[in-house]
Amino acid sequence: MFIHEVCKKCSLTKKAIYYYEKHGLIRPNIGENGYRNYSEEDVSTLKEIFVLRKLGLTISEIKNVLLSSNKAVSLLKYKYLMDLKREKVMEQQKCLELLIENYNVDKGIEYIDIHLNRSFTIKEKLIQAFPGVYGIFLSVHFGQFLNEKADTAEKEEAYGKIVDFLDKVRITREMEEYLESVIPLTDQEVIEKMNSTFLNAVKDIENYIVNNQQEIEEYIKFRNSKAYKSTPAFKLQQLLVEFQQSSGYDEVFVENLKILSASYLEYSEKLQEANKILLERYPQTAKFY
Repeated sequence: MFIHEVCKKCSLTKKAIYYYEKHGLIRPNIGENGYRNYSEEDVSTLKEIFVLRKLGLTISEIKNVLLSSNKAVSLLKYKYLMDLKREKVMEQQKCLELLIENYNVDKGIEYIDIHLNRSFTIKEKLIQAFPGVYGIFLSVHFGQFLNEKADTAEKEEAYGKIVDFLDKVRITREMEEYLESVIPLTDQEVIEKMNSTFLNAVKDIENYIVNNQQEIEEYIKFRNSKAYKSTPAFKLQQLLVEFQQSSGYDEVFVENLKILSASYLEYSEKLQEANKILLERYPQTAKFY
């Protein structure tokens, strides 16, 4: 069917449909005359997108739901995140009411410490603890594992050790400058897509290698090239490796992150298995890290 009919069926504008097509959510057939012909499957997908967008999901989140083998289970994650947001907003409102009644900052701090801090996710707490580029870096690289709360004594202790480590560790000005130059130029949706691709690869590395052999070999070739070694990405990677080896990063940060985040613990175990298989197939990747 043609787009005007699809617009009516899905309660969407033409521009919205073109936008979702651009992001790969639908792929209508395009005839020789240039007109798009939408299938019933396209219409069904657009109806899903309409509902999920109204519920506040981003394009990348919608992609994850559409690709999931169990969409209901996939949506549980986003319901959980919304529950956390609602809980936090309610506590913020109560604190505002307290301050309106009697503008006592000390009482506000006490309320935040007792009530509000508990409603923040680990990611939110880390970004608040480390404003600026380093907090953003942590969010970008570990954000998908930090949408949990430090809701047990063991997790609170692990969180405290991570904060203490990050607050004391020395970051060179060179590394900070590279972070400042690279992170703001990276689109959030691109980051999410990269993280999602990497997570999927780690979950089933054997299948990923079979389906992406050419891309993997091209990537290895690029990583060994002079062109790559002249890029900011290579320099940043070298600085990060040096930082990790000299700071106690693995012993303190990583080990406590495994306690703090169940999803990171699961990922870390799968990553070890994936790295072992990858090294067996491509020994030349050993020098990448």
